[in-house]
Amino acid sequence: MASAADIAKALDSLIGGNDEESTVRQFLSTGYAPLDHALSAKFHDGGFPVGRIVEVAGPASAGKTALSSCAIAAAQRMGGIGGFSDHERSFSMILAPKLGMDVSPGRFVFKKPRTFEESITLCVRVAEHLRTKKLIAPEAPIAWIFDSLASMVPQSALVDAKTGKDKSAEDRNMNDNTALARATSAHMPAFAQYCDELGICAIFLNQIRMKMGVMYGDPRTTPGGEAPKFYASQRIMLGSSQIKKGTEIIGAEVTAAIIKNKIAAPFKKATYRFMFQEDGTGRFDVERSTVEFLDGIGALEQAGPGFVKWNGVRIGKEALARKIQAENGMEQLRALLPANYEPPAVDADELPEAA
Repeated sequence: MASAADIAKALDSLIGGNDEESTVRQFLSTGYAPLDHALSAKFHDGGFPVGRIVEVAGPASAGKTALSSCAIAAAQRMGGIGGFSDHERSFSMILAPKLGMDVSPGRFVFKKPRTFEESITLCVRVAEHLRTKKLIAPEAPIAWIFDSLASMVPQSALVDAKTGKDKSAEDRNMNDNTALARATSAHMPAFAQYCDELGICAIFLNQIRMKMGVMYGDPRTTPGGEAPKFYASQRIMLGSSQIKKGTEIIGAEVTAAIIKNKIAAPFKKATYRFMFQEDGTGRFDVERSTVEFLDGIGALEQAGPGFVKWNGVRIGKEALARKIQAENGMEQLRALLPANYEPPAVDADELPEAA
């Protein structure tokens, strides 16, 4: 019998050596260290995985776009490029910079594709062109947001295959209701490979649907069929509760539950604040969220309800957050992040059916 070395040599001449495993080497920060840790098991240089598909689902005003926009901003800081497929027709080029994005041409690609297939093809074509023409560094990431999977129209539901013309309302039938699920099933396997090969972090935002008749557990589910659930390396389900000032709703406390994670341990969660602004935008309040997190784990000295000690001075948590914001002092807070930390686990009743 041949030795292992002889077998390896014989196979090498036939099919070459073993391929390199598809390991995630880069992450795009969400901007909030506890969420980065829940996603990638590290506070620093963690977050959304480059080369993988991610799904972020949640209710309206939970900050899905703001959260994913942080990934584009992170990719741009690393020398890469961001792209946005606006299927909901709601993206604002004016408000986007407030989310940290550089929307100038050459740094950001904005498109309004008509169909699911057009959107996927566009993302791949752009990434292939950037890589083959060496327009960005080989290690520079590409972040692409699809907003949203629920609003992506499959080609078969929009265009008549026989005539090549758009279908009228009368031409559509019950078969079109499942067209998106069939489209994702057909295209997601290849798209996942392209993301790995081309260094794309593809983030699909998604809406929430409620399953009828679910008596126990979480009745929430997401549109698009089963393929996105399978091919996503991470699935983040957002839940929110109102933050009020008197009777006015001024924001939401959002819990990001990582219901699937092929990068780090799954079923972890992080909580942060998303505050509504007068101009209609939302602000990911990283400063106050981080203060609350550090206070919760005992990294800040408490000084009474709503107060902590900071540099020996008693100060309110909101006042400290705004002080940090004004002084660009987030590194002072990040320096207090613990070396060892175990994120809280997702409760069983927070897990959607077939998570």
